[in-house]
Amino acid sequence: MLPGKKKTGRPRVIGPVELATLRRLVDDGVSITEAARTLKIGRSTAYAALAGR
Repeated sequence: MLPGKKKTGRPRVIGPVELATLRRLVDDGVSITEAARTLKIGRSTAYAALAGR
C-alpha cells in the first residue's frame, strides 16, 4: 500500500489474534466447523485463513 493512501474495501473479519485462536482450536482436535462457530466466522473464512489466503 502506498504511503498516505487510505485502505479501501471491506475490513478483514479475521485478524492475527483470531487466526492464532483458530489454529490452536484445530490443533487441539476441534473440527474446523466447530472452531468457526466458536469464533463466529464463516466456515469458508476459516478454511481460507488456514490455507494462508
